[in-house]
Amino acid sequence: MISWVVAALGASLLFGLINNLDSHLMARRMPGARAFLLVFSIVILVFIQPFIYIFPLPVDLDFVILASALASALMRSLATILLLYALKSEEVVRVVPLTYTYPVFVALAAVPLLGESLNAMQWLAIIIIAAGAVAVALRPGADGSGRSLGKLFPLLVLSALLFAGADLSGKYALEEISSFTLYWMSMLMLVVLCLGISLRPKVIKSLKTVKNPRKVGALVVLNESVVMCAVLLSFWAMKNGPISLVSTILASRPVFVFIGAVVLSRIFPGFVYWQSDRRTLIYKLAGILLIVAGIAIIYLA
Repeated sequence: MISWVVAALGASLLFGLINNLDSHLMARRMPGARAFLLVFSIVILVFIQPFIYIFPLPVDLDFVILASALASALMRSLATILLLYALKSEEVVRVVPLTYTYPVFVALAAVPLLGESLNAMQWLAIIIIAAGAVAVALRPGADGSGRSLGKLFPLLVLSALLFAGADLSGKYALEEISSFTLYWMSMLMLVVLCLGISLRPKVIKSLKTVKNPRKVGALVVLNESVVMCAVLLSFWAMKNGPISLVSTILASRPVFVFIGAVVLSRIFPGFVYWQSDRRTLIYKLAGILLIVAGIAIIYLA
């Protein structure tokens, strides 16, 4: 059986691919953010049907566990929507790293709330990975000097806090329910919120302007298939490992987002929206090295 470390790394790799596909679909293929939310909500709703029937909620489930699962699903859904909104107007290699500083919040809360204990090396790893994520996100200021985190920084901090809350409450819920059950609950909550935002006659009409709808549809189905695998892997890791360290490994996503963006931009110019010069690349590479070093410390510790 795979370890929770390998599962978390696998989920992070898949999420890196997902974020690049999300960015491409949002910025290049869809007529608007709401159109994207509408299409992927319908696909997800189809995907989760077997899970709802095969992995139902236990009949005698404690109310606190149920409330924790619902809270996790709601916070994760809101954080995801904020992340997708940011991808519409900011480059993917900046948005994702800023959001994935959230393991710091998870670690700070998991020790008193869930009774987890971290040694000095593990705390060092968490700080290193968070610093690396911020370094990847830095870009030149408007006047060409200095470094800036961008106008969406407060929104991305809120997204990070929501992801942290989702992981903490999800870890508590996973003590009584399976990762498959939490998966369909989280996805169903996301579908409900997204349909509430996007299910409008104007949005439906805008889908008629999509070029190559079959190709776009295939990309959406591929994307959501990878989402399913990534979320299940991450929940399995959360269930079997300490949440503070699982969240930290999941925060290695910026490495895979950056590598994916570079590779896709080389193979398919313009596939994802991002800008970079030599100095900015140095910041991103330094951030990646910090993140890799942090993961190595966790694995060895």
